[in-house]
Amino acid sequence: MAIEFTKNRTNYTLRNFITHESFGGVLLFFCVLIAMIIANTNFGVIYNEVFATYLDFKIGHTTLIHISLLHFINDVLMSFFFLMVGLEMKREVLYGELAGFKSVSFSVFGAIGGLVMPSIIYLYFNYGSASQHGFGVAMSTDTAFALGVILLLGKRIPNVIKIFLVTLAVADDLGAISVIAIFYTAQINWIFIYFALFLLVILIIFNYLDIKYISLYFAVGILLWICFFLSGVHATVGAVLFALTIPGKSQISRHSYLGLKEAYNKLYFKTRADFTNFEPTSIEETNKFGAILNGFKDFFVSAYNNVKKFIVSKSDSEREIDMHKEHERVEILDTIARYSKYAQNPLVRIEFVLQPLNAYFIVPLFAFANAGVSIDSGLDWHIDGILLGVILGLVIGKPLGIFAFTLLSEKLHIAKRPEGLTNAHIISVGFLAGIGFTMSMFVANLAYSSSAAVDLAKISILIASLIAAILGVVSLFLNTKPPIEDDIKEEY
Repeated sequence: MAIEFTKNRTNYTLRNFITHESFGGVLLFFCVLIAMIIANTNFGVIYNEVFATYLDFKIGHTTLIHISLLHFINDVLMSFFFLMVGLEMKREVLYGELAGFKSVSFSVFGAIGGLVMPSIIYLYFNYGSASQHGFGVAMSTDTAFALGVILLLGKRIPNVIKIFLVTLAVADDLGAISVIAIFYTAQINWIFIYFALFLLVILIIFNYLDIKYISLYFAVGILLWICFFLSGVHATVGAVLFALTIPGKSQISRHSYLGLKEAYNKLYFKTRADFTNFEPTSIEETNKFGAILNGFKDFFVSAYNNVKKFIVSKSDSEREIDMHKEHERVEILDTIARYSKYAQNPLVRIEFVLQPLNAYFIVPLFAFANAGVSIDSGLDWHIDGILLGVILGLVIGKPLGIFAFTLLSEKLHIAKRPEGLTNAHIISVGFLAGIGFTMSMFVANLAYSSSAAVDLAKISILIASLIAAILGVVSLFLNTKPPIEDDIKEEY
């Protein structure tokens, strides 16, 4: 029973993540579209001026930080995105779909192939040129965009494909972050690195002592982020390391457990006593429309009863009894909420808050700020081999690398293929993995020294992502079947 509950809870967390990322991917698409339209109209000048505006953070007359709005979004706000990425990695490895060596290795090998093959293709077109340092642009997968594309096909897509895509993207993100830390760090200030390591040790000690005060973790985590920001290593790496120190387990003290148990017992007996006064109706809701109608009915019936109770006069003793009962209910529920908070998993709590914040605000804002590239005669399409390297790397290198490495790991018996996942599914997911928007754009800002190269890389990413999305949708449509009604009911 405990194993089944844990599995159901994990599946719920994964479904919640997929839901946020899917709708976030749709929002992401509209932000990109709007940014492109604005950048290629007369409002393009205003668009560029707004994001070039500098923000000053001062204490007295001392300026601590002088940073443009664009860099604030890319370096500061996107740290919350990378914090969530780190939390996803830890959750999946601890008790998710990546738990266990053979389970994790299938997705990890696929991710490695999806990093290596696009890099080789990119370097083939750019080796020896000034743009060869941008190989990281053709490596990354945008999970939100990919899941947003899957959303178009609805329940036609089996869960095994969604899970494989998410776990592959998590492993892919880890590789991309490693590349950022190793290859896109120009100069390191070792003093701040030593401070960062010291703070990291403190966070690990907090984890070991099972300290659950999230505010304490964030107080040290902010200092850790500042140290990485000043060290020369990209600050987002600090956000990921901070995420890995957040406790991923739930432990409850004996005192809290006994308090929670006593409160639940009170609630149980209180509910049994009150239930005798109720007349529950057994209405079977066969569809969502019926559920909505019953919801409206319950609302108006409840409103009528409340008005009736307010109008009909009661004696002081009856009012006192009602107030006493209401006070008891509130006290019991408050006790349960307080003790339940002590037992909550800090990792899941933070991720639960960050998922909608990233999906609906930070990542769409990043997309809007970075996708506005003007396509005019001033755009140089022939800077080294950036255009071909990025497009072919994402569109061809991704699916080829993912399929080849997963197949090889399975043949060598070092990885286990998820049940129900076919070769055609892997190829389809490989195409979707070629949608490399968010991480690719992020790397493009770090990889190139000239703004012309950055603009060309962004245009190449958009073209490649569009082609990859079309190929992914067509491939999934051809290699999946509409679900049987019984399967839908069983799944949900």
